Amino acid sequence: MRYSVIILLTMIMLSVQCYDSVGQDSVNVSHRKVHRKIARKVHHRVHPPQSRVSKANKSAYYLKPTKIDSSSGLTQKKFMPIYSELDNIDRKTPVQSKSLFSFEKLNFFFWIILALNLFFLISLGILFIVLLIRRSLDGYFRFKKSKCLDRYRDFITGWLYDEQTGHLPETLMNEFKDKVYREVFTTELLSLHTNLTGESAAKLVELYHLAGLKAYSIKKACHPLMHLKAKGFRELAQMEIKEGNAIISKYLNSRNTILCVEAQLAWIQLNPDNPLSFYDDPNAQLTEWGQLNSLIALKKIEKIQNFGRWISSPNKSVAIVALKMSGIYKQFEHINLVAKRLDDPDGEIRHEAIITLGKMAIPSQSQTLQQLFPKEELANKTEIIRSLTMMSDTFTIPFFVDVLLNEKSVNLRILSAKGLVSLDPAGTNRLDSLFLEADPELKKIIIHAKDDRI
Repeated sequence: MRYSVIILLTMIMLSVQCYDSVGQDSVNVSHRKVHRKIARKVHHRVHPPQSRVSKANKSAYYLKPTKIDSSSGLTQKKFMPIYSELDNIDRKTPVQSKSLFSFEKLNFFFWIILALNLFFLISLGILFIVLLIRRSLDGYFRFKKSKCLDRYRDFITGWLYDEQTGHLPETLMNEFKDKVYREVFTTELLSLHTNLTGESAAKLVELYHLAGLKAYSIKKACHPLMHLKAKGFRELAQMEIKEGNAIISKYLNSRNTILCVEAQLAWIQLNPDNPLSFYDDPNAQLTEWGQLNSLIALKKIEKIQNFGRWISSPNKSVAIVALKMSGIYKQFEHINLVAKRLDDPDGEIRHEAIITLGKMAIPSQSQTLQQLFPKEELANKTEIIRSLTMMSDTFTIPFFVDVLLNEKSVNLRILSAKGLVSLDPAGTNRLDSLFLEADPELKKIIIHAKDDRI
């Protein structure tokens, strides 16, 4: 809005300046035209054209010079006109031509500026009207919301504790026909339901159905606007409306990330017996944000899934999630499946498999990780050392010593030194023996690793 006004004022100033310059040029040109007409009239009066001179007086307007004929010696009269028709001569000087050209050019530029000004004025007027209408509607909706908010809160609270069941007042049902009143009531009901469980939550679900809000939630889930569709998904899932599965399933692999995550979360809540069935789809898309929310949703339904069925999935995102969840829930029965993913050509899958083995902390896989170490890139090497540290196997001391002495990366050397410190006392004794023969850089690394404050 502010920038539109600035642009408009700038265009008006330019148009005014252009108009002044055009007006001045037009006045100068018109003055020149008047002076030319006056001069032409004066000249015609003094020297009238031949067409206006009579034959009798024609000789008066001519000079009669004599010319001597060289052959006869006689003189010949030769009449020469002293007046030429001015109308056949272009009297426009170069300065006048330039002035006329500038006038035409500035006149065209002026109309362009004027058209742009009109466009900005119309646009500004339309924008002002739209903002005015929008502000008026927002004020009207806020007024309606404040009018019914406290009353709806009291009614919902009374429904929970006064054991009012069976039906709703007719006046309240009539109010729900209004979209604003209905949205306020739905929002308050769902907000209170989120913090309740057991019989109280069941009573709110009953109130939701008695108010006829189910049809409106389904309508939202089918709405073309994304934010309304996502809101419909949440309402269907929270109120456990199974009919919403058919609608939600269409968006489990949506290209819209927000809709995809909302659909997956709603699916988990509506299908507690098999909440992750969409993982079987080879085209399933799982984002980091979606994984975090899925973990929260799984904790709410209190049913731990068998993630081993997806560890070998060809879908990269599904396989990574399955590896991650197997480590979080310590599903040790899948350790062999996790170890097989260490040979995967994809570096990210190998990275997650290394982390999962570290979370499981089973020493039997330490040898496999040590053999994998030289083949890996820096990020995976770092995770291998961390995983071996969590396994706390004394057989890894030679490996840590080798990395500490031979690796070029300072970060890997520090992690290896810390791994030796974690294997106290054997690891600490080995560090002390290395410190006696260490160079200045190695001594700094050992001191750093043994510092408990770091």
